[in-house]
Amino acid sequence: MGAISHWFNQRRGEASGFAFTGSGFGEVLFPLMVQASVPRVGWAWSTRIVGFVFLLLCVLGVILCRSRLPPKQGATTSWRDMMPDSRIFKDGTGAMAVTTAGIFLIEWAYFIPVPYVPSYYLTRQGFSDSEAVSGSAAFAYQLLAILNAVSCFGRYLIGYIADRMSRYNTIIVSNLICLVSVMSLWFPDALADTPPNKSLLIWFVVVFGFASGSNISLMPVCVGQLCATEDYGRHYASAYTVASIGCLTGIPIAGNLITATEGGRRGFWGVIAFTGLSYVSAFACFLWVRIRVKGLNMRTIW
Repeated sequence: MGAISHWFNQRRGEASGFAFTGSGFGEVLFPLMVQASVPRVGWAWSTRIVGFVFLLLCVLGVILCRSRLPPKQGATTSWRDMMPDSRIFKDGTGAMAVTTAGIFLIEWAYFIPVPYVPSYYLTRQGFSDSEAVSGSAAFAYQLLAILNAVSCFGRYLIGYIADRMSRYNTIIVSNLICLVSVMSLWFPDALADTPPNKSLLIWFVVVFGFASGSNISLMPVCVGQLCATEDYGRHYASAYTVASIGCLTGIPIAGNLITATEGGRRGFWGVIAFTGLSYVSAFACFLWVRIRVKGLNMRTIW
């Protein structure tokens, strides 16, 4: 992903968005591939097949990747020069540190609805494990497929828009849309005593999938706004070293929140509130950086 920013500047958002659609397609295709192969070849060989596909795709990715900028003249490079560096966060303005905090919070929030929407529907409907496996609760997994499919369009389209309308402004708006979708569509449904509203959930996964997908593609582009092109790799690595902790901890925290709120049909309100608060904080981080670096004139393209 770092190599993309070496080749694109004015259309960096569009190029990154196009590249990130690959993960959206993968989130749709790989579960379907496993679902189809397990009954035929078993779990072990299904996992091996996925691994072989990963290997092929990674090899193709390495072959296709090219570097544009040559090594710095007269510079001696060691492995330490390629590692994440905490000094990057001490840039004087605090913009890099706060942007990284915003990315961390988005990763925290994003990886809660994606795995837990099917569980939410199954639990609220009162399906047993055997009913879920048998296919009588297939709608739960269709919700996830819809979310990921819509996410593909959001990743590319919003990247295209961000190049023309300001990258930080765009991610601020997309964060706000994620927040509104979580708190106005998902949260009220979780508080209701009735079974989940299918129409409301479909609207939620469509709106959230589109906006959250754009966040995924815009976050590295925003990091690129804070550094020179030749320094982007280390900035990207440093920011996502921190953000990876959010990916690691978000799902376990969500599981514990569901347990703490006693699970059951109304046991998801706590984890949904946590998701909303994470988006509120991420929104505040990106808005602060935008104002700190470019001032209050939100019409400035940056």
